[in-house]
Order: sequence, then structure tokens, then C-alpha cells
Amino acid sequence: MSGHPAWRGWLIDTVAGVLVGALVGLIAVWNLSIFLGVEGGYQASLVDVFEHGLLAGVLATGVLLSGPAVGIWVARRQRHKRALESDGKASPADRM
Repeated sequence: MSGHPAWRGWLIDTVAGVLVGALVGLIAVWNLSIFLGVEGGYQASLVDVFEHGLLAGVLATGVLLSGPAVGIWVARRQRHKRALESDGKASPADRM
């Protein structure tokens, strides 16, 4: 066990997960707006996406909001898997 407090790993996972997840979500929404043919393409605002269609706006909002949450989940899962591997307790399913 390292000498770092447990909250430090949680904080690093949270910050990194939010930043990476938000960036991935933003890129996904840009691509979605281009794919759907929203006028302005990657320069379109969220309002423009809603004006194009309600479903497109709801989908874009969902992707933007879920990106950071998924990023945190992935970061925590990776840290957990590394901890199991270093302790020698990882099962074959954990190594995937």
C-alpha cells in the first residue's frame, strides 16, 4: 500500500475522468451535429441542435452530461483493476 491518502486517488480519478469525459462527449456531440446535418456543423450551438430536432437536442444533451460520469467510472475501474493486479487478487475476468 502506498503512503498516499485514499482521497487523493479519488480526487485524481474524478478530475481526470471529468476532463477526459467532457472532451470525449464534446467531440461526440460535434460529430453528431455534423452527421445529423445541423446547419453550422461543428460550429452549431446546443440551441441550434434543438432547433434542428428535439430528439437530436435531447441526445446531444445526454451525451454531454454522461461524458464526465462515464469518464469517472472508467478512471475508477482502471485504478481498481491496477490495485487488484498489484495485490495478486485479479481474476481472469478482471484482466480483460
